[in-house]
Amino acid sequence: MKAVPRISKHVRSLALLLLMSLLPLMKTAAQESAKTLDWGDQAKITCGKPGAAESRVFEIELEDILIDGRSVLIGEPFVGDIRDLVFRVKNVSDRPVDFIQITIALPEVKRPPEIPFVRASSETKTKLVQPGEETELRVPRGKLYDSVNDTVVAQGMELQRIKRAAIYSIIVTKKGQPVGECLKARDPRNECPPR
Repeated sequence: MKAVPRISKHVRSLALLLLMSLLPLMKTAAQESAKTLDWGDQAKITCGKPGAAESRVFEIELEDILIDGRSVLIGEPFVGDIRDLVFRVKNVSDRPVDFIQITIALPEVKRPPEIPFVRASSETKTKLVQPGEETELRVPRGKLYDSVNDTVVAQGMELQRIKRAAIYSIIVTKKGQPVGECLKARDPRNECPPR
């Protein structure tokens, strides 16, 4: 009978240390539940289907929704912090756009915070979005970013356990034009329901 080689104390200690250092990461991953992004029931949005012949003029088109560089489809589960979503939009109008904001709410929270996604970098905040140009909308880091978590915690919940986010409103402004609340999606799977 062959003798089984003994594992040295150093190897066992190293393996135990590695396991202990990974436990917090494994616990965080297990606590993080899958989430979905939907169109809110009370959404203040005028929607349009790609290619639909309508009298309405669309200012922006939703090109993609990303989290950690991966595409997210509306209604399909994803893992990550809701505040880290990125909306990539395109100016499909014939004039420059001054301001774009997509606001989401958290329907599971009794008094849900409204979370604005805007062009957050200092370079792009004041720059107009030209016709045909794409831009990204994010939650500004800092107090606003942190206040979303604080609002959820104050109501006895944890942001990591929230399972649903809902697009609540879209605001688009152009000089000399009324505020737009109109959006179409490049990918038909991200279309919002007509109202």
